Amino acid sequence: MVSLSQRTAFRWVRWIWVLVLACPLVVSAGDEPLHVVFVGNSYTYTNDLPALFRALVHGQNPQREVTTEAFVMPGGYLNERWREGAVQQYLQSHRVDVLVLQEAGGWLRCADHPSLRTTFACTDSLRTHKRFAKFAARLGIRTVIFGTWGADAREQAAISRVLRRLSRATDAVPADAGAAILQLRKLDAQRTPFSDRWLHPTPDSSMLIAIMLYAAIEGWLPTADAVTLAQPLIAVHARPDAQVPLSMQYSTLPRKQHASFSAETMATLRRAAELALADRSP
Repeated sequence: MVSLSQRTAFRWVRWIWVLVLACPLVVSAGDEPLHVVFVGNSYTYTNDLPALFRALVHGQNPQREVTTEAFVMPGGYLNERWREGAVQQYLQSHRVDVLVLQEAGGWLRCADHPSLRTTFACTDSLRTHKRFAKFAARLGIRTVIFGTWGADAREQAAISRVLRRLSRATDAVPADAGAAILQLRKLDAQRTPFSDRWLHPTPDSSMLIAIMLYAAIEGWLPTADAVTLAQPLIAVHARPDAQVPLSMQYSTLPRKQHASFSAETMATLRRAAELALADRSP
């Protein structure tokens, strides 16, 4: 006969498995080599998000092999990258674990707007996400959708809603960076998350995005350890060519100094990410 305590334990085990199966996390052992490809625009290359992600992973496990590549340009849209074909060619010819897709800043909210959701530009953006995710899946590559941000909480709510719907439709993992930046602004009202009126991220915001991507790819948040950078960050006014891998353009791109992120800063950024991940707003 099963006791009350045993039944309670069984119930907890069942609920734990329900939660595990319901969360579409990219499974990673934490020690295996990791190769991530980024596709986006200046929101990705400003402050060199791929390099910040590598530094974050190395900070968690210095022995782990992590490499990145990126196909980015100012003001770029995902449908442009799809039509060019450079990303698809790279994915087919390299061992890649994760594809990170970043649409033009805030554009995902078009699918939440009555007068925009049926326009070709909007439907084509959603279709392109699905094309990339399907193409990657055939190669055994998981897709993460990097959700950008709006100018205010209302815009951010729209972007986050579309991000969640689109991620479910494409079997991708959402990385709601915009929601995390919103939480960071709540934690520290004096902190400026953007460097200009076009809402390009500051280095702290870019590291917060890296933390959100880490959580989406690894399945858990990183510890709040200080992070030291091996090289200066790419400046916002850089103009990389999206048809050429970013790694081949490093020597030609303008940079700015930003040596490290303190443990205190990382703790604040991690807390913002934690709050964003815990938020279950509709």
